[in-house]
Amino acid sequence: MSLLRFLARSLFASAFVADGVRKVTAPAELAPEAEVFTSRVTPLVQRVVPSGYSSHVPDRAESWVRIYGAVEVVGGVMFATGIGRRLGAFLLANTSLLNIAVALPDKGADPDEKQARRPEVLKNVALLGASVLATQDLQGRPSSSWRRKNTPRKLRRAKAKAVRKARQAVAS
Repeated sequence: MSLLRFLARSLFASAFVADGVRKVTAPAELAPEAEVFTSRVTPLVQRVVPSGYSSHVPDRAESWVRIYGAVEVVGGVMFATGIGRRLGAFLLANTSLLNIAVALPDKGADPDEKQARRPEVLKNVALLGASVLATQDLQGRPSSSWRRKNTPRKLRRAKAKAVRKARQAVAS
């Protein structure tokens, strides 16, 4: 991994790690804003999870904020260190959804509040886009589908080169 790539990943992940630590240590600050999101997500998760585990799904917004904070920290560390970087980017993309939902103003909010929240919403949307893009990062290596398509051509070239060398060796 190049130094520039490591530095860029660390800088990108630092925003998520710092935000995640804040959510884990002080979830009560964000719980009221996250209540709308978690009140919609909790019943959905309880229906999706097997019946034996649905009683373990948290109901309180503080618990959800703390869980999302822990996922942000884990995803940020994975992405920054390069250990499971694509999975870490996927985790960061998922936590960005909560960040966007929390930053969005209410429908009945006055225009001044909407204008005040716009930079936060745009920042979170940009971080979501960057993390989605990071899930596809192959570190400059071609994808497996590209390699699969170009392997026959590479083998033909290697064969032609070997034949030329063999002919030169016979001619000498």
